[in-house]
Amino acid sequence: MPNRNSNIYDLVTLSKNSISATDFLQLANSDSGRYSKVAMSTLFPSMATAGSTSEDLFVSVTNKNQLNFKGIKSAVTGVLTVTTLSNNIILTALEAGIDLSLCNNVTSAFLTAVDFTSIVTGECPVTNGGTGLSSIVKGAILYADEADSIKATSALATNGQILIGNATTGIPSIASITAGTNIAVVAGAGTITLNANQTNAEANFDLRNGADSTTYNIDTNNGEGYISGNGADGGLTVDNSARAYIGANGTKVFSEILTLAGNLRFTGASTIKPTAVASSAAGAALTVESGVAVNGAAGHLNINGGEATGSGAAGSIILTSGKSASGTDGNIQLKTHTAGGTATAGLTIAGDTQNVTIDTGDLVMSTGNIYMRGSSNPNIIKYQGTPADAGDNTDAVTAAQILKGIVTVNPGADRSKAVDASANLISGLSLNTDQDSFDFVFINLGEDSENRDITLTAGTDVTLVGSMHISSPDTADASIASGSAQFRIRRTGSAAVTLYRIA
Repeated sequence: MPNRNSNIYDLVTLSKNSISATDFLQLANSDSGRYSKVAMSTLFPSMATAGSTSEDLFVSVTNKNQLNFKGIKSAVTGVLTVTTLSNNIILTALEAGIDLSLCNNVTSAFLTAVDFTSIVTGECPVTNGGTGLSSIVKGAILYADEADSIKATSALATNGQILIGNATTGIPSIASITAGTNIAVVAGAGTITLNANQTNAEANFDLRNGADSTTYNIDTNNGEGYISGNGADGGLTVDNSARAYIGANGTKVFSEILTLAGNLRFTGASTIKPTAVASSAAGAALTVESGVAVNGAAGHLNINGGEATGSGAAGSIILTSGKSASGTDGNIQLKTHTAGGTATAGLTIAGDTQNVTIDTGDLVMSTGNIYMRGSSNPNIIKYQGTPADAGDNTDAVTAAQILKGIVTVNPGADRSKAVDASANLISGLSLNTDQDSFDFVFINLGEDSENRDITLTAGTDVTLVGSMHISSPDTADASIASGSAQFRIRRTGSAAVTLYRIA
């Protein structure tokens, strides 16, 4: 009976390699309460090969439970490869690596070579790929005869002779080409020349040999010949680069794919556009350009609406950008060239919103007014950045600060500050022409009733008009001392400005 009270620490350690047939493992059944034993040696695996006359996949069992298996490899990797995929061993035969010369031709029925000097006797028949003829005379041509065999014609001994089919007999014969109307045949040694002498068309010329078949062309000799109305030079011609010219002979130029020496007129409503493209390819651009000049003035590009010679309305000029089914609609842009020669957008009309944006440059109106008549949007919306702080000091108020539109000062005491020189104001505010002006607001940020005032004084070549005194705000008398003032700077000369107090 086993000693169930034994302490595990009092037992002798037995290695698995020392386990014998007399060593057992004690088991207890929880249901019956019975004890039993299992021979420890039966718990370790063993291996055996079930197949007959086959190679073992295993090598041995070591350390009682270590199974040692053989690996699988290819003896010739160029013929067979061994790989593993998803725990599967994949054997792949490489057909390109098989050398048929090493194989048994009796079994596989292939040939490594054919020796006609020893294997083939007599003439090789047609069925075996030969001609069935023992000899062919010089100048003869092979053809299929009525017995579906190969025969040879007699020698072609006359210049211009060719083999011509015969639908009646089904057997071709040697003959010469005969001349037809307006055609002369000149037979030479190995040549046949057909000379056409067509001077007048007796029927329509169809440049197709048949429907959807080979087409033929008219050679203008690099633009020397014309299709004309009276046979004289002038009309339509094409050069060797497939460039066409329409017009008088004296003005002939091949500069583009089509050159017109005159006007282009349409008889009805018409559209000029490139061919549409498919898939995601970009559509072709269309450019209309006036004439280039080397030293003289280049040509103008004139787009004129149609004139109404009676009481009807004249034609408008309508520029419409392209529409996208699901992407962004096209814009309308007006471009000019910068000083560096780069085409730059000056004005853009957005495709989706119809917003008009002046991309570069200024909006200059020499005459006329600006009207805002939209009842829902009567105001001008303009950019206003962070106001400029001119500082609690006696430094001059610079053009860069005035350009911000709002200038602020929180004085610690009464301050006197000069306005920047006229040259800086003209340059910094872009007052490019006499009578150009710029408005700005000056705000005294002093506390209520501090009585700390700011006085603006004249800079170089600056004339002051109106009160230049900005009092600190006075809540009790805000109509008099609001703490802010509005000024206008007006250019009066190339180096002179006037500063007005306007509010």
